[in-house]
Amino acid sequence: MRNTVVISVVSTKGGVGKTTHAANIGGLAAALGMRTLLIDGDVQPSLSKYFTLDHASDTGMAEVISHGGLIRMADISRTNFEGLHIIRSNMTDATQSWLKEREDRLILLKRAVRQTLVRDNYDLVVIDTQGAKGELQRTAAMAADIMLSPLRPDMMSYAEFHAGTLDMLNSLNSMADLSAELRSGSLCVLINCMDRTRNAAAITETVRADFRSHPNVRLLDTVVPQSTHYPTARTMNMPVHMLDKPGTDRKTPSAYETMHRLLHELLPHMKGMWVDGEPLAVTPVVEATNAN
Repeated sequence: MRNTVVISVVSTKGGVGKTTHAANIGGLAAALGMRTLLIDGDVQPSLSKYFTLDHASDTGMAEVISHGGLIRMADISRTNFEGLHIIRSNMTDATQSWLKEREDRLILLKRAVRQTLVRDNYDLVVIDTQGAKGELQRTAAMAADIMLSPLRPDMMSYAEFHAGTLDMLNSLNSMADLSAELRSGSLCVLINCMDRTRNAAAITETVRADFRSHPNVRLLDTVVPQSTHYPTARTMNMPVHMLDKPGTDRKTPSAYETMHRLLHELLPHMKGMWVDGEPLAVTPVVEATNAN
């Protein structure tokens, strides 16, 4: 049985880059030889449409939920990238209402990713979630070994993070003393879409200071610069590390460098592994240069 790692990409705010990072972490991990299962836990099936499929299952998350967290091989679709599979979202708004009535709703996805079929066949599971509070978000968070929360460096996003995502974390762990089954994974915050302004840098420093000693939240060292390569890669149905390669005279790191840094930070046992070899010159992380 494999020691499968489960990463849930969570935020109660939409448009912060959850699907982008779920897809790119999964795509890079698969390229590095990890057998990877993506799970689209969003009623709006963005992750389900990210990659071209070699095999499309007739079933998906609706059946996993309705069967009480049972994943069958028939529920799993295969992308056109080797070692990268996906359980697609075919859920409706009624799925969340139905899930809310289940007494085991918090641990339903935890049960799903711990079953033998998953543990024997996958090294990594990456769960994408909806951008709102709800039972799908909560059960995905509870299933995780690691929760990854992308955060844009602006005050509105940071205020929503405190009022939404952080509040959800505290609520999830309110009964953790009663059972280890009721404890969520650790929360890692990723600064995403970092531009080269002093305002963004100031907010990032505020976030870093706020969570420097937090017992349950870790601000990652990796910073994802603002870049058009991420939406372009999505349009091309490919992981961004394949599109944006290292080069000379760059002001910001390539997506190839950034996504490797992120994966190495989330999964330290992968450190030193690069798809095409480590770049000869690694670009420094983005820093503020503008006055605004």
